Amino acid sequence: MNLEISLTEDEIDCLQELMNIAYGSATAAIADIFDAFATLTIPRIKILNLSELKNYLKDELDLESEHFVSLQEINGSLNGENMFVIDRESATNVALKFGLDDDEINDLEISDIILEITNILSSSTIGKLAEDIQSNVSFSPPSIKLINSVDDLNNDFINNYEKVIIISTRLIFEDLNIDGELLILTTDNSILLIKEKLNNIIDSF
Repeated sequence: MNLEISLTEDEIDCLQELMNIAYGSATAAIADIFDAFATLTIPRIKILNLSELKNYLKDELDLESEHFVSLQEINGSLNGENMFVIDRESATNVALKFGLDDDEINDLEISDIILEITNILSSSTIGKLAEDIQSNVSFSPPSIKLINSVDDLNNDFINNYEKVIIISTRLIFEDLNIDGELLILTTDNSILLIKEKLNNIIDSF
């Protein structure tokens, strides 16, 4: 399959506005859990060929050191995957902020907390986007792995795509030295659905 898929400037602007609204809900939910001020940066939107994805991840996420990577499938008419990436130092600080003592922190505890954050980010971001474009989604339980290189990411999820739309943002707690990145990967058909829905919204104004 060789799809010519792209988004116009107006479509990207519209999608960014919808994601800004969705991220507002996610930020509030995360800040409430940690009782700390958090921000999600303005979403960056790109459409890439599959062959470009690993290099993009390598360049954007600096995955040559230890990172926890959580993946969660998005099911429904909007189909794809959420990927939350956080380095070990930030993940440890998350655990401390979550109320764990130093001697209680281990990879299992960190993983449980990151999985919970992934659930919150998925429901708050994609859930809100799906509502705004009148689509239905559900989420599979997230999985997590610790990687030292982008090559440690297995190819199972990557093989689901011909092209991917990447909607990325950084979760930042300025006073906690916590910095994680959320990427939303969607399948080809979902990109076409999003494009159609965005144009419906644009035409309504």
